[in-house]
Amino acid sequence: MEIFVISSITLVLMMIVFLRIRKSNSTKTKQKNGVRYIQLLKNLITMVQQHRGLSAAKLNGDNSAQEKLLMLNRKINDQIQQLKVPLFHQNERWLAFTEHWSRLTAQGKKISVANSFEQHTVMIRNLCYLLEDTAEECYLTADHLPYLNHIGFVWRELVLATESIGQSRALGTGIAVKKVCSSVEKIRLNFLITTMSYTTDNTFKQLSCLPEEQRNHQKLIEYATENVTTLIAVIENDLIKVDKVSVDNNHYFNLASDTIDKMNAIFEHQVEQLHTALS
Repeated sequence: MEIFVISSITLVLMMIVFLRIRKSNSTKTKQKNGVRYIQLLKNLITMVQQHRGLSAAKLNGDNSAQEKLLMLNRKINDQIQQLKVPLFHQNERWLAFTEHWSRLTAQGKKISVANSFEQHTVMIRNLCYLLEDTAEECYLTADHLPYLNHIGFVWRELVLATESIGQSRALGTGIAVKKVCSSVEKIRLNFLITTMSYTTDNTFKQLSCLPEEQRNHQKLIEYATENVTTLIAVIENDLIKVDKVSVDNNHYFNLASDTIDKMNAIFEHQVEQLHTALS
């Protein structure tokens, strides 16, 4: 009888250990899949942001943007295909984006500059929230990653800060093409400057890294801060405070794009550390 009791206890303990291991493996698999989906979503956000900027240039009279838009459309559609995964099949945010994207691309030239900007911005904001939702659903939060307790700032604040720069690129590029900045556009740009300044003063300080990545992390923060500061200066001095805008639209677009690239480099470095932590 005593042997039977001991055997039963041992069996129960073995089952508990087995179930815990299986749950742990299942969680890690979902986390790794989540990282992949987040990277695909972030790439999609970046491309739709580019599409918004090029659309602003085209609709304001820059005909050279048309060919770039056609190439970008194909890339975005390819990325959408890669994101047709079970996790998103019934997701309202994803379904809303794909439907909205189809409607927008079907409109062609039958759309105003302001409406194009607003529609792109709504779609991008939707994708940003979808990225954050995906992180939560795939256990990529501080609750499940105690060694990366800053990770929530990556999925939300960093992504939304980059989107503010994307908005300034679209607005500024359109202004640079038409060579005039309206009072409404000046108000919008001033608001975006405030948001970008908050990024360098606060958001960057909320991000952290693994001890062995401290040097690389600090360099990326410094590069991004320098670019954001330069972009803000150009917006203020070449778009807002002048009667006639003279900055070249391609130069401005490239400057803003380079700033976004520096922000995305921080994002990718954070994801690389996440890969390390999950391996």
